Amino acid sequence: MKNLTIKKIAFGLLLAGYASSSAFATLTATTNDTIQGSAPVLSKLNGDVTAQTVTVTFTTDSDGNTEIGANDNVKVGDWMKISYRLLDKDGDIDTKSIQESLTVFKRTKDASGNYGAWEGLKADKLKSITTKSEANTEGVQLGYIIFQIDDQFAGVDQIGFKLQESTDFGAPSKNHWLNVSDVWSSAAPVTTENGTEPTEPPSTPAGPGDQAPGKGPIVSDTFKVGIFKYDAQGNLDTKVDYAAAGATNPKYGDKFGAVVWNDADKNGSIDDGELIKTSAYTFKWTLDGNYEGVAATEDVLEATKTTADGDTIYLGSETANHNSIYNTTYKAGAQGYRLKVTTNE
Repeated sequence: MKNLTIKKIAFGLLLAGYASSSAFATLTATTNDTIQGSAPVLSKLNGDVTAQTVTVTFTTDSDGNTEIGANDNVKVGDWMKISYRLLDKDGDIDTKSIQESLTVFKRTKDASGNYGAWEGLKADKLKSITTKSEANTEGVQLGYIIFQIDDQFAGVDQIGFKLQESTDFGAPSKNHWLNVSDVWSSAAPVTTENGTEPTEPPSTPAGPGDQAPGKGPIVSDTFKVGIFKYDAQGNLDTKVDYAAAGATNPKYGDKFGAVVWNDADKNGSIDDGELIKTSAYTFKWTLDGNYEGVAATEDVLEATKTTADGDTIYLGSETANHNSIYNTTYKAGAQGYRLKVTTNE
């Protein structure tokens, strides 16, 4: 009887323990997907905070503080600065991810003034590129990317770029691609809605959101203007520069053309592969020097267009005596003076 009682008590405790563990078992659940935050958004620094825009400037210093003039040509040795306000409500930051997404596009007009194909330069092909940013404050981080305009930009007429709204970490850490075809346009960038990376700048005008100061073509101290003679068949002989030391005298009845080119090897002659930029300029012809005690005036000589405005001149007159078309203060027309050409971008 005693053993039976003990067995009943043990069985009761077993049932009680089973009931207790079943009623208060640990329950767990995990979300089907990972936690998402806010996507990073870029906007320009100036004016209204418009999403998917940036600010572009050209400066003469690597700190990006000395902006070039609004109507100045960008020069080799200047710096291009892409500034932005990065908004990420989660506090995620960027140290280099936007820079790593950057591709800068460039294209150049040919001798006839027509644009060639775009060429893309990824960040690792850009000279002295760096990213600088301020500490994140309430989800807003101010930053910029800056790189030097080097010789690979000499003669370039148009600059565009693409970059992606990015932070180093976060979910999502990527957002729109911003695609720009002309940094000197006031239009907004073209953006992708699905994160697909564009292959080249858009065909429609697309600026960064803030029109950059300056203009193209990008000039270099290796750019040179020369004076070349047309032959009897009307072809410009670019082998002999009449502005070079040792060149022969120009003569009445000769026709000359001015040519601007990138004398990359600085040998004073137009070599195969060197970029000719004549079409980007206008030209003014004058006389220079002193003959028989009379200094040349600033009178602009009549010229015509072959490739660019005023690039071609006939020395003397085709319909009257040669001296008659020049300033009457000269002793013998243009004789005894040097022929001079000056460019205006």
